[in-house]
Amino acid sequence: MTPNGGESGRATEAGAAAEMLRSRGMRELGPEEMRRFRRVERIFLEVTAERGHREIRTPTLEPLHLFTAAGTLSPQLLERVYSFLDWDGWSGERVVLRPDGTVPAARWLLEQGDLPPAGDGDPAVRLSYVEPVYRFVPGDGDREQWQAGVEIFGLGAPEGDGDLLELGAALLRALGLAPRVELAHAGILRSALRAAALDSRQQLAAYDRVLDGDGEITEELAAAHPAAATALRLLLEVTGEGTGYVANLRAALLPVLPDSEPALAELAAAAAVLDREGIPYRVLPATARNFEYYTGLTFRALAGEAECLAGGRYDGLTEALGGPAVPASGFGADLLRLADLAPAVSAAGGGSGR
Repeated sequence: MTPNGGESGRATEAGAAAEMLRSRGMRELGPEEMRRFRRVERIFLEVTAERGHREIRTPTLEPLHLFTAAGTLSPQLLERVYSFLDWDGWSGERVVLRPDGTVPAARWLLEQGDLPPAGDGDPAVRLSYVEPVYRFVPGDGDREQWQAGVEIFGLGAPEGDGDLLELGAALLRALGLAPRVELAHAGILRSALRAAALDSRQQLAAYDRVLDGDGEITEELAAAHPAAATALRLLLEVTGEGTGYVANLRAALLPVLPDSEPALAELAAAAAVLDREGIPYRVLPATARNFEYYTGLTFRALAGEAECLAGGRYDGLTEALGGPAVPASGFGADLLRLADLAPAVSAAGGGSGR
C-alpha cells in the first residue's frame, strides 16, 4: 500500500469511528451544507415575510397531550415520537421532542391571545418558522429534520387555500424549482365514506387503504352504495389533470353525493389558482395521512419524484387545543431537502435565488 493509500485508509477508518459516536439518525452539517442551508433559509424567510408571515420559534419540548388532543398523532405516528417523563420530583408530565411545527404554532397563538380579529379586511395571522423536528424512523433514515413551515390562522377556504398555494408557488420559484402538485380534498372522500354508511373508525381505516392504493376498497364501497358506484370509481380509481377533470368529477359526484358540493367548489378554486400560476397538477382522492386532522384541501408539491412541501387545511386545530374555532391552513418543507433540490446560484445571480 502506498503512503497516500495508507493515509486514505486511516482517514476512512477514522471517519467511520467518528460516525459511530453520533446518535443514529441525528443530523450535523458541515461548512458547505451550512452555506446551502442558510441560503435556502434566507430565501424562505424573505418570501414568507414579503407575504406577511411573522417568524416564531417554539420549544423543543412540548406536552404530549397537545399532539394527541389535536389528532396529529395517529397510532402509527405515536410510536415514532421521542417521548419521556419531564421529571419534577415525584411529579411530572409526559413530553415529546417536537415532532411537527404546526401544533406548537397553534399553541403559541392561543397562549399569546393573538387570535385573528373579527371584522372587515384580511383577518389572518400569518406565522413562519424554521426549527428541527424529531421522529423515530427505523434503520438509517433521518430522525432529525429541519422543518420550514408556514401557518395561516383566520382565513377560511377558498381564500386561505389560494393564499397558501400562491405562497408555495412563490417560494419554489425563488428557489429555482419547477414543481408539479398533487391535489385532494378530505371533504370529498369523507362524503363518499359517509354515503357508504361507515362509522368514524371504519372511515379512518378506509382512508388509509385508499392512501395505500388498496384497489379492493373501491369495490367494497361501490357494493355498499350501488347508486354511487360509478362516481366512487371515478373518485377512487381515476386521477386526472386540469380544470376539465375537476369539472367532470364535480358533475359525476354531485347527483349522488350532494353534500360534497362545498368541497368540490373549494377543489375547483384551488385548481384555478394553480392554473393561474402555471403549475401542473393532478387530482387524487387523498394526499395526506391523519384523516381526522385535515378538514379540507390537501396537497403535495414535487420536483421530480422528491417532495418539496406538503400541507393543507385543518380548521379544527385551535378548538381541539381548547381554544375557539379558527380556520387554519399551512404547509411544511424539509429545509435540507430543499437545499439539495434547489440549483446552485451563481455570483451573477446575486445569491438570492430570485
